[in-house]
Amino acid sequence: MKFASAEYLECKKWISSAIEAGHTWEEVKTFFVSNEEAHEVFTKLQTIDLIIPLNMEFEDWAELVSEMEQDYQPLYIPTGLTDGHFNNSFAVPTDNSTPWIRYKRYLAGELDGKRRMSDFSIGVIEKNCHWVLNHLNQDTRATGPVKGLVMGSVQSGKTANMIGLSTMAAYYDWNIFILLSGTIENLRKQTRDRFSQDLRKSGGVSWHILDKTSTSDRLVDIDTGTLYLPDDLKLNNMQDGQPHGQWLHRYVIVCLKNKSRLERLINWLHADAKKAARMRIIVIDDEADQASINTKRIGDKPSEEDIERTAVNQLIVDLVNGKNADGSIAQTQFQAMNYVSFTATPYANVLNEASDASLYPKNFICNLPEPKEYFGPKVIFGSYEESEKYPGLSIIRTIPSNEMAMLRDVHNGTASSVPDEMKKSVAWFLSSAALLRKQGHKKPISMLIHTTGLQNGHLSEYELLRDWLQTASRSGALLDLCESVYSDEIKKFTYDDLKEGFPDYTNLDSVDKSLPAFSLIKDEVVKVTKDVVNILLDEEGELVYNEDAIHLCVDNCKANWYADDGAFLRLVYPTHEQLEALQRAPVFIVMGGNTLSRGLTIEGLVCSYFARNSNLADTLMQMARWFGYKTGYELLQRIWMTQDVEDKFHLMEQIDEKLKREFDMFMERGISPSKFGPRIMNSAAIVKFLLTSKNKSQNLVECDFDFCGDSYEITKYDDDHEKLMANLSCTEAFLNTLGIAEPSDVSKSAFVWRNVPFNVIKTSFLAQYSISPHSLQKDIPIFVEWMDKVIKEENRFQKWNVAVAGDSKSSERWQISGANVGKIARTKKISQQKCIDIGSLRSGTDVLCDVNYFALSQEQKAVCDDALKTKKSLIQKRNSLNLGDYPLLLLYRIEKNGGVATATRERINSSEDIIGFSIIVPGESDNISHAKSVTVKLPE
Repeated sequence: MKFASAEYLECKKWISSAIEAGHTWEEVKTFFVSNEEAHEVFTKLQTIDLIIPLNMEFEDWAELVSEMEQDYQPLYIPTGLTDGHFNNSFAVPTDNSTPWIRYKRYLAGELDGKRRMSDFSIGVIEKNCHWVLNHLNQDTRATGPVKGLVMGSVQSGKTANMIGLSTMAAYYDWNIFILLSGTIENLRKQTRDRFSQDLRKSGGVSWHILDKTSTSDRLVDIDTGTLYLPDDLKLNNMQDGQPHGQWLHRYVIVCLKNKSRLERLINWLHADAKKAARMRIIVIDDEADQASINTKRIGDKPSEEDIERTAVNQLIVDLVNGKNADGSIAQTQFQAMNYVSFTATPYANVLNEASDASLYPKNFICNLPEPKEYFGPKVIFGSYEESEKYPGLSIIRTIPSNEMAMLRDVHNGTASSVPDEMKKSVAWFLSSAALLRKQGHKKPISMLIHTTGLQNGHLSEYELLRDWLQTASRSGALLDLCESVYSDEIKKFTYDDLKEGFPDYTNLDSVDKSLPAFSLIKDEVVKVTKDVVNILLDEEGELVYNEDAIHLCVDNCKANWYADDGAFLRLVYPTHEQLEALQRAPVFIVMGGNTLSRGLTIEGLVCSYFARNSNLADTLMQMARWFGYKTGYELLQRIWMTQDVEDKFHLMEQIDEKLKREFDMFMERGISPSKFGPRIMNSAAIVKFLLTSKNKSQNLVECDFDFCGDSYEITKYDDDHEKLMANLSCTEAFLNTLGIAEPSDVSKSAFVWRNVPFNVIKTSFLAQYSISPHSLQKDIPIFVEWMDKVIKEENRFQKWNVAVAGDSKSSERWQISGANVGKIARTKKISQQKCIDIGSLRSGTDVLCDVNYFALSQEQKAVCDDALKTKKSLIQKRNSLNLGDYPLLLLYRIEKNGGVATATRERINSSEDIIGFSIIVPGESDNISHAKSVTVKLPE
């Protein structure tokens, strides 16, 4: 690019600050003044302020601004809830010899030429780590331990944030880093090795990765073999007056969440009281909703199955609170104890007990953003609140119900053949692997098959799949199936579909515009399907990989006991040196259960066949290993799952977006993290889907819900002519009883009826409207009962506003009670469901269409104008716009033949127009809970 050199850095910063301050690109081009005055400002910035290079011509300024506009990334500012204490004012380290800068250069590829993240993503990590760092404490002896939570998405780079935080904190004299890593040993080792590799690359201090030994009183440095008693630790600091670098020693311990391991660790830390008094500790709890939660029912005796989990929780609490492993008070306090939990599913953490003796994140909660290279739930399944921008990707394939029945036979060993959709998924994977190998891809290429948690079921599945692959390969049937599936699939998801479904994807320009014909990859498919093997063990016990074969792996505890002599059945990827020695990328199909559902990174995951189910949101989300970064194979990713599970992922995305909206609302108001959990606890989303298991949500009262600040809408409809006509009739009869509608003050396409008694809405509309059984919001009676209680006991929400909204440009009109409203056009998702699923109903700022604008003060008008412009926190803004006590019933009439078909959507073509509605309940400004006990039917 023309202005890429370092001499333009200062003026680019100046442009960025102007854009972040709210100025437009056109305003920046003229320096916010007239064209005549712009040259004068340019000269000042160049000669006096020294922001613009002296050799730059005035005529080049507009070109520089236009170049920045093309790929501009908004300035990222970390978001978090805090208890008001900002413990430090540390600057981000800048010296090239410091651990953070060396790690930053490693991520950017400056140390070895292999870029791992974009500059923008590295900048996000830097700002997040810096934010957390300044909320930690170097001396907690007087204040007690710091407890915080970092929320991130599944497979979105949480580990890089953990390592980044460690490198920054190491520079500022935290000296002991304890990483609590899951409950599965091989996942712990994977995490330990990742930390070891990346910290060694960063350098800047002398890093020691310590691990358990056969004796309880010593740990071992995994790189040097040196044994450590606590007395051997060199806990030196920057302020000791010595130059930093290798002279500074920092210790990392990756510990399994296991009772005996934690006991040994705690005993080791306290073995030398003098050393303990100098320890500045950061405990990083990875996947903090796993094993770290108190699952003992408060006031009850724990069940036998919960004893280990409860013991682990108690030991982590004792570790954080500076106690011995037996719970007694330690002889000496640690100088500093900071507990930072990381999780993608924080429901258990914020719904669990919130006492000082617990691990509740009382000091801060930080929200990590999803990078723009990340394929997350919003991208894959579609956004609830931004459905027009993120409609979802057409990469989901449905496992039919009859195949689920066949899988039960597979698991018990009575099946005679591999189910058809599983065959198709494998054929697509093998074709994709061949294509990637043809393009020179050298990293591992993997497929996930996750159908059961039963270990014997995995082994039966393994035998059946192995036999089919071998037989079909020899007969040529596998090659024929690969050609058929590949030729069909490359038409179903194209570059244009990716561009439509993920418009913000930063690597769009590098994605191939089309995939080659099967004939061009056929020879590579033949090579990759030549044999089906296990990973082998040579005479020295080293793992051996075959580049012209499919490695079939089973990752569970029984697998290697079951394997033939000389074979290794569990999943282990080649080392960097082994990959360098191979001519082609190795190919893996891995089956399993718990290890695949949480924590294990599956490298180069192209395709997933996922037939597990759960009624727990956090469990299901953690099973979704397909989220993450797909650079180089964006068009190849596919997921096979049942319709029921797909529906739940759509609901989880809705819950997740509401969680983040609540988080933003709390942050804007400066509300303490201690209040965050109770608000989420009462979220109406729990009605249809348990966020986490009951014994992980000790503060959750199962039947208490608070709909304040909430909204929901009906987006699924039955194409049943009688039902659709009945809904039209009851809606028109209801509106006709309300009198003549008033045009909205703030919307050209909406009409409003104000001060409608809720009882009229309840009896004349909600009781008459027929909701599809496919709808996620079919439990209207729960909401009605809650509303009745609030009205009766608190005298609130007695009067509602009702509005009809539409498309002002539509030629299809709806004449109703004085209103001439444009019908709206929607499309439906392409799906095997027997219903019309439009995904999202409500449009933009309709949430505020009932604002009585001309009755507002000037200050309120400014708030309204800003809300309509930014479209942020619209529901919460109702409080400040005189609508805090007025819920809104918002109605739309959807054209039966409207909408334009796309790759992921099709025209509705219903037998009659559809009435859709949305309910918006004002939020609270004082954080008062209006939870009321109602009878709830939870999922079976």
